[in-house]
Amino acid sequence: MYKMVVLDLDGTLLNDKKQISRRNAEVIKKVHKEKGVLFVIATGRDMNYAIKVVGELKDTINQYMIASNGAVIKDNIKDEYILKNYFDEIDAIKIIESSRKRHLGVLIYTHDEKLTEGKEQSKINREAKLLKDLKKYYLENEISTTLMVTLYGSQNDLKGMKKEIELEFNELETTDICDFLFDMGKEVYQTKYIDVMRKGSSKSNAIKILADYLHIDKEEIVVMGDGANDFPMFEMSGYKVAMENGNEMLKEKADYITTTNNQDGVAKALEEIFYKGENKA
Repeated sequence: MYKMVVLDLDGTLLNDKKQISRRNAEVIKKVHKEKGVLFVIATGRDMNYAIKVVGELKDTINQYMIASNGAVIKDNIKDEYILKNYFDEIDAIKIIESSRKRHLGVLIYTHDEKLTEGKEQSKINREAKLLKDLKKYYLENEISTTLMVTLYGSQNDLKGMKKEIELEFNELETTDICDFLFDMGKEVYQTKYIDVMRKGSSKSNAIKILADYLHIDKEEIVVMGDGANDFPMFEMSGYKVAMENGNEMLKEKADYITTTNNQDGVAKALEEIFYKGENKA
């Protein structure tokens, strides 16, 4: 029997309006209560966002959270960090400089705040501090707690940036190019992006660290995701679920493909895994 379910947020647990559906919430609560399953969030977003967005599910999936694509693991009940993987301030400044040359939008996650120069990024990430000059801000404040940098832009510019990081930044790595979609009501914001983290900051590595911490075997873990940045966590699971709206290559690796994030896909997968042959929740 599976003991832990790891859920991505955007495109998986959250619908395109960045909400958890009532159906998803109901089934998560049911599985947690009746099957004793631990639910864990694993997101590319920052910890504060993850805590905020779980809302009414905070008593069910709030204890352990993986954020910033695996750079951070936190026990929210004890208010203790199991992992904090920062990268060098000099590398952060170089990333800012290179992103400007390639006309890429930048959103930086530090331990305490989110920073950006882009008005569109600040519109989507309302908690982000909008600055005129990120490089100057880093130099003046000597920021040493950078967890992740998200770069937005065209496919070609992101490919170029990925290659540059692979060749010139020994301590950093990136996700594959991902798609981001946010239904804002009057308009839909859509872009491509990559996340840049210190090496070793993957969802897969974070899940392994947490599983070892909790004495849970790989075969006892279910993971659910949709994006290219979810490939690593598929490696650390006994059962892999991809969303119908997800990356095509990710779906090829899945044990089960559920419905979309706008069609209660998480609930459907949980029912299939934990209640197949029983009365549905």
